[in-house]
Amino acid sequence: MKLSLQFFLIFLLALVIASCSPGKEKPLSFKSPQGVKLPLEVKPVSSEAWRESQGLSVLSERNPGLLEAPAWWSGNRPPQGEMVVLELDYRDDMKLPVRAEVYSGMGSGTEFSELHRFGGAGDGTWKKSRIPCPWDLSLLYLPANSIRFRLVSDSGSMAIRGAKLVEPLAEDEERYNAETREWSRRVQENKARVDSSYYSLAQKPVLPGEWGKSPIVPFQRGWMEPVLPISAPALGETDFPLMVRMALNEYEPLQIGIYANGKNLTGVEVTVDPIQKNGKSILDEITVRVPQYSLVRSSLAGVKVEPFPQALWPVYPFDIPAGRSHMAWIVLHTVENSAVPGKYSTRIHIAAREEKEVTVPITVEILPCRLLTMEEAGLKLGGHTLGFVPEHDLAFQRKYNHNMADLWYGAIHPELKKEGDSFSMDFRLMDDWMSAAKRQGFTDVYYFLGGNPYGFPMTMDLEVDLARKVLGMGDGKWSALAMEKRDSIPGEIAGHLIEWARRIGEHAREAGWPRLVLTPFNEPAKWIQTRPETGPLAYIKPHFIHFDELLRRGYPDAPISADIHHYKGGMDFLPYLDICCTNAAHENPAMADEVRAAGKILWEFSGCNDKGMPEFARFVLGFYFASHDSRAAQIWAYNWGSRFDTLDGENWLYAWYTPFDVIPSPYMEGVREGMDERRLIETLKRKAAEKNVDISAFLDELFREVAARETALRSGEVNAENIWTRAEEAKVMDAWHNRIVEKLLSLGN
Repeated sequence: MKLSLQFFLIFLLALVIASCSPGKEKPLSFKSPQGVKLPLEVKPVSSEAWRESQGLSVLSERNPGLLEAPAWWSGNRPPQGEMVVLELDYRDDMKLPVRAEVYSGMGSGTEFSELHRFGGAGDGTWKKSRIPCPWDLSLLYLPANSIRFRLVSDSGSMAIRGAKLVEPLAEDEERYNAETREWSRRVQENKARVDSSYYSLAQKPVLPGEWGKSPIVPFQRGWMEPVLPISAPALGETDFPLMVRMALNEYEPLQIGIYANGKNLTGVEVTVDPIQKNGKSILDEITVRVPQYSLVRSSLAGVKVEPFPQALWPVYPFDIPAGRSHMAWIVLHTVENSAVPGKYSTRIHIAAREEKEVTVPITVEILPCRLLTMEEAGLKLGGHTLGFVPEHDLAFQRKYNHNMADLWYGAIHPELKKEGDSFSMDFRLMDDWMSAAKRQGFTDVYYFLGGNPYGFPMTMDLEVDLARKVLGMGDGKWSALAMEKRDSIPGEIAGHLIEWARRIGEHAREAGWPRLVLTPFNEPAKWIQTRPETGPLAYIKPHFIHFDELLRRGYPDAPISADIHHYKGGMDFLPYLDICCTNAAHENPAMADEVRAAGKILWEFSGCNDKGMPEFARFVLGFYFASHDSRAAQIWAYNWGSRFDTLDGENWLYAWYTPFDVIPSPYMEGVREGMDERRLIETLKRKAAEKNVDISAFLDELFREVAARETALRSGEVNAENIWTRAEEAKVMDAWHNRIVEKLLSLGN
């Protein structure tokens, strides 16, 4: 259907405002579905989760309830760019927010993906929630040909008196972002509070001259040291301008702290003027993001939880208590066909209610050199994901140098169905997502066919799936069979595994998937261990080798890899691999050369948590991995965590999708910058080769320095002793970067 005049005017106004406010993200263009009349009624799917009471539909506590409406599209997903909003009229009797999910096909066995959380005030009042649902999270539910939603209330029943699909509004994204920050803050504050011992670590402000009289005090601090609430301007940090140098085809971050001097600041807003030449923009993007200081478990002695700038949201007005600070994160982007080398100036504007606006200058130098792309540089980067992610997430990852996906069979796989003595494979979900990955420039998929061997045999995910679906075995029977001869794959399974490999390889080629890199299961170097509950784990090695052999028989073109987490025991697998992916190069400085001498390709992996520091990512993925000349990097993990509240459980993640955007962490910014260092080094190598200049001595000296700083920079640990000194050590990376840039410039165009 055509957009209503009201929506069109609102959307047009948003575009005009955005064009005048370069500090804000460019609005994503979502449209109402064509050919369907909205609003569209959404009805509960009859089940024990729902009961009818006085004309209301009541959802039971802890019992997921389904809602559905007829689909208006053909094919797997609605047309690209379409969005609907599920509008719920509900009574807020719950103590915790309700999860709203959509049938998305992003996982095997977990086909629903979270869209939003709402309610939880428990005030008994009737409210309306708008739950945005984009095209790339909506999968046609078969055989009903419907769009399906799922609601989950963990803290009381929920009554609804109406549900319908309506068109999106221009203000939906800001509303969604604000509601998400609010519910996560409320939930976290009900669990924990920051102890006064945290605030005792606060920096003492240095406020020279007129800054001592200003309620708003901006200060520049290197982006590798995120501004905390207890940060304060140090000596020299109130001197401006901020300075940034960047190549063509590069993103570059800046951080500015804002200190509330002597009084509370409310409604603080940050914008940046555009940079133009002859009426044309020099930078493709100037993006301002503002963190939510979420509560995380602390590594500081005596502090249980601390506020951390975990999620960098699109810029929004924020408050700063007196004597505290807040970060604004600015990202500049150059594109080679529009950016013009040279020096430029612009200004940051900082305003607060009832306070005089403060502005500070930025000087931007665009260098006359172009960074190679990841593909031109022969580099790969991927983060482990819990199933698939929506296509707009893939697009965002590409901006951050990701071009590889790390998937796990236990989370996503082709569905198997027994057919006589064999089986069929349903590639519907895989084909849909692989096409999206290919469209967004992803070249490789690293596929774990099993998990942690500590859980053998139930963590051998492909083997378990074949036993269940093809042989019809229960888990007890499979476990008994697998344990009879643990050092090999049972004969009852082996032939089916070869056939599985043959079929997935054949289908991947025909369907044009990104290249599959297969690994039988995770961390096989554990074979040299003995565990009290299981005894010796020596069977892991022959089991892995047998798995490797069967895969090659079925899919000989697939590269076989392994995540080798220890040198000892891990290098035993080298003869059986095409790719050695390791985080153990520090255990033996000669490991990288040993891998290459054996004719194998070296990849490396690293890890993060829910509060990863950006300088750690820059060092490890950038300079440290470059010193080994590894050709790909993996990160454990991209999104294995509890969405926007990570106080409970283990969380390994560095970004969060929303229906509109992806919200990066400071760690993800460091990931991008680390791979930019790799791209810079590869650009230097390419230019030196073109000019027939030997730079081996230059790189040898650089990497000797990297090795000398490894212990200090690879730990990434923040504690009470180094909280304000850690960043000084990291500044050596700026010096390394500048040396590489100067060497590149010295080679000329």
